[in-house]
Amino acid sequence: MKNYALLNANNVVINICIADTDWDSTGWIEYTNNNPAYINGDYVGGYFYSPQPYPSWLRDNGKWVAPITDPNPIDDPTVYYWDEANLNWVIREA
Repeated sequence: MKNYALLNANNVVINICIADTDWDSTGWIEYTNNNPAYINGDYVGGYFYSPQPYPSWLRDNGKWVAPITDPNPIDDPTVYYWDEANLNWVIREA
């Protein structure tokens, strides 16, 4: 089985499908589980992106990243969320 995404003229994903054979239709691009396509996401620089989560976030090798690195180290149980109005990470209160 192979996964394919159909793009519009602006490289926005408008449809996805799974086929059991190679797909050679114009406009369809194969994608993998490591770089999945999302309806209304886009295809830029060889990567599929989900729809942009926040206006300030930037593309980085197939992922959206905040303009400020997430402050949460892996061994810290603190949970942060992105505050777009202040362009910063904020501790989520329990």
